[in-house]
Order: sequence, then C-alpha cells, then structure tokens
Amino acid sequence: MDVGAADFARCLPSLRDRVRRAAFLGLDMEFTGLHSVFPQNNQPSLFDSPAERYQKVRQSVQRFTITQLGLAIFSEENSNKYVVHSYNFFLFPSTLGVMDAEFTLSASSIQFLSHYGFDYNKFLKDGIPYMNELQEKILSQRLLQGSWEVCSALNMNVVKKAIDEVTCWIAAAKEGDSMILQDLSGMKQDSQMLDVQLVLRQALPNVWTEPLGDNEVMVKKVSPQHRCLLESSSHDSCQKELILTSARGFTNLFQIIVKAKKPLVGHNMLMDLCHLHDKFYNPLPESYEEFKKNIHHLFPVLIDTKTVTKSIWKNYQFPRVSNLLEVYEVLCSDAAKANSSFSQYLTMLAEYLNKVNVIRGGVSSINFSGEDASCRYPPPLVVRVRGWPRLDERQIYQELQPLCRFDIRRLSENQFILLSNRFKHVIRVLRDYKNHPKLQISVYRHWRHSPHVNCLLKVSGIVALWSLLAFVLGGSPSRSP
Repeated sequence: MDVGAADFARCLPSLRDRVRRAAFLGLDMEFTGLHSVFPQNNQPSLFDSPAERYQKVRQSVQRFTITQLGLAIFSEENSNKYVVHSYNFFLFPSTLGVMDAEFTLSASSIQFLSHYGFDYNKFLKDGIPYMNELQEKILSQRLLQGSWEVCSALNMNVVKKAIDEVTCWIAAAKEGDSMILQDLSGMKQDSQMLDVQLVLRQALPNVWTEPLGDNEVMVKKVSPQHRCLLESSSHDSCQKELILTSARGFTNLFQIIVKAKKPLVGHNMLMDLCHLHDKFYNPLPESYEEFKKNIHHLFPVLIDTKTVTKSIWKNYQFPRVSNLLEVYEVLCSDAAKANSSFSQYLTMLAEYLNKVNVIRGGVSSINFSGEDASCRYPPPLVVRVRGWPRLDERQIYQELQPLCRFDIRRLSENQFILLSNRFKHVIRVLRDYKNHPKLQISVYRHWRHSPHVNCLLKVSGIVALWSLLAFVLGGSPSRSP
C-alpha cells in the first residue's frame, strides 16, 4: 500500500494498533544517494575500522535523504503463520516555518530508482514531512516567539497573493465579516496550509483564519479581544501542538515504532539505521560509540538478514546467496520450510542478533549490543615497486583489476599494502606476479615492512652504534692511586 502525505494522518491510528500487536517489523529504504564522493576516498574499504566506516557513512547520510520507506508489519496468526501488512511511505523533508533542508542527488541512485519505476511526482508532491528532535526544538522555539517565515518559494508566491487579497478586503470589511481564500494552488500538504494562516495572523492582528479543505481558507475580521478567545480554543488548527504534530509527520510513526520495541529486521541495514537516527531521532553524533549506544536504545533487537545468510551457509548447508531476492527464493523452497514460531527463530538466531553487516570493511559486522569482533581475512600483501617512478594507488588498482580486486593503501614511497577478502585472489596474485619485473609482491610482515618498525629499528641501531663507539673511544675508567 502506497502512503503519501494526503493519506498519512488517516492511516496513523491503524498503523499504531498494528505496530503494537506486531511480532516483528521488516524495514527497507530508498535514498537519493548512497556513498558521497566528497570528501575523496569516502568509498568503503577493507582498511576501514568500524569507527572509520561509521564516519564515512555519516558523511553520506548528511548529504542525502530518504525518498521512500518500506515497512512490513508481521502479526502472528498461529504458532507458525503470520499476517503481514506492507506499506510504502513516500517521504519529503518538512518545509514548515523556518525549516528548509538541503540534500544531494546521486545520478546512479536516481537512475536505479527510475529503472524500477519509482514515482518522483509522489515523492516531490505528496511526500510525508518529517523532522528530528533538534529540528522540532528549533521549530517549537519559533512558535513560542511568534516568528514565522515561509521557506518554499512556491509557498511565498501563494502567501503574498493571499496577503494582498486580504489587505484589500479588510479595509472595507466590518467586524464579523468573512471571506474565503480560494485557488491556493501549490499547497501539497496540510502543514503548508499553515503557512498561509500563520503569516496572515502574524501580519494582521484583527483577522482570524480557519481551513475549509480543498485548498481554501476562511478569513474573518475580528476584534483583538475576540481573537484572544479564539486562540485559546482547543479547536484552533494553528495551535502549537497541532502544528508540531503536523510538522513531525512520519516521525510520529517512528516514535510509535521506538516505543513498541519490536524486533526490527532488515537487509544490509547499516545505512538504514543511520538515516533513521539522523532524520527522525537526532543528527548523527561524531562519536561511533555514542551512535551504537543510541541505536541499541532505540531498537534493542536487530536482525540483519545479510549477516545471517553470510554466517550460516557453512554450518547449516545454506546456499551461498547474497541479495535479498535470492534469499527469498531459497526460503520459499521445500527444503527450507519449517514449522517454527518467531520466538523459536529468535532462539536459533541469538548469536546473530544486533550484528549488522558491514560491506567490505575491516570487520564483517557491527555489534550494537557488544564489542565488534574481528573477522578472518586473508593476509595482507605488500607491493614493492622497482623501475616505475611516481606510481600511485589508482595505477596499481588498474594494473591488478583484470585479475582480481584489492583495496590499496600507500605504505612508503615505493611500497603499497594490498587487502582482499578472498583467499583465492591472494593466491592468484602471488602466483601470477612471482617474476614480475617491476612489481615485487609478497605477504606483508609487520616486523619487516612496517615503516614504524623500520624507523624504530633504525633508531635503535643508531643508539646501539653510538653506545659502542662511546665505549670503544672512551676506554675503561682509570683508577685513582
């Protein structure tokens, strides 16, 4: 079921009930981009520690936004059967008041979404607004101060037209007279209708406004005393709490999900979790450990199906599949069917809980409820360059790319480290470059190849040499008679 801003408020009560009764939730997202190219070297690398990878993802999340969020709510029907309700939410950052988010579009991501029929009109014209707690705090302060600005250029034109129309009318109007503003085109969300009302109320102290639906607003001339009474009414559509609820939009559902504490299932969900934190909770912190702590507080039980399928294919004779469609096809086969409840699955999957897959990194997964465990990768290789001046990482990558893929980092002026996550690639390169005239490739030995160790050995050698010279030249001390 596709849900946009026009339908979200109506769907929210049933969504709340279904989340509360759910056994678990499935989640997936689409973004305007994945990996930012700014700054350089921001691509995933096997050299990345968990903290380094988090910083790369954080930089990307700050540049891109969510276009669509898919939520599957699984409710238990009996011991081994579930009813699922699926929703596709189109999202667009809130533009209410002084808020105006900026985000980047990645050409490859836009092309990918277009290929699979993503509805950009729905995203732009009917995207559900959202905000995080910091943005809500700023908006709340603005509401208390009574200052209101219109961010959208489209809204500004509509508001200017409305102010001009009301200003001309009110000069001759009597107290109690009313008019209807029509043709408020461009008001795609209820929250944007507030722009017209709040700016009119701020500009003209003797008017009152009420929304009539169908892009219409009723404007009434009132006395200042009467307006004070109307503003204190619980039915005022421009009350602070109603404005905040409207501006929060999808964040209201996010808060329901957080409060329910249901197991959350995803596939390769690190980027999803970072966007959930940044867009609906708070801007991503600089500290990696604080990020882990926050996510575990928000979602105590995480299941990343990528982590599970990567881990069990050897122990349980599970086919070595990678993408979610292949996993689904395997699980739908007769060989994989089992009559187990979700609680039994949780018991079997206990060792994989809260371990979220890391794509091509220094660890295979991030453990949100404990220490990140290192993974078993092939030994690193070292490349010593001879007779090939000014060679850089990119040129070495291009040299090896036809054979296999390595991540490369400069070690010294003429040495580079190679990392691969496949043993066969290491064996192949050592074999095929055994007698290469310019690239001498061998297994990296820390005591032999590390610049720090070499520097320490050189310093130690110099100190030892000076000590020896001092002993030889100084001779043995003379004894006094």
